[in-house]
Amino acid sequence: MLATSVCSVPTASWMLEYYPMRVHTELPDGYREAAMTYASDEWMARLVVGFGPDVRVLAPDSLVERVRGAATAALAAYAELDG
Repeated sequence: MLATSVCSVPTASWMLEYYPMRVHTELPDGYREAAMTYASDEWMARLVVGFGPDVRVLAPDSLVERVRGAATAALAAYAELDG
């Protein structure tokens, strides 16, 4: 599977060195659009959620939804601590 994402430059710089990513576009706002091959939506979602707001998945839609669900679940877990 191939994921396309947008990464902030500080995050993207080390991600590009550590993970096998291909940069498609350097955007004017300081972000980079890149693609990465991966085997499991679950693994890729955990990786992306760990970067917080510095990485946003653009495609495929199934991965976008999985990342959204994982991020929502994490926020809900912290909201329960306030309760």
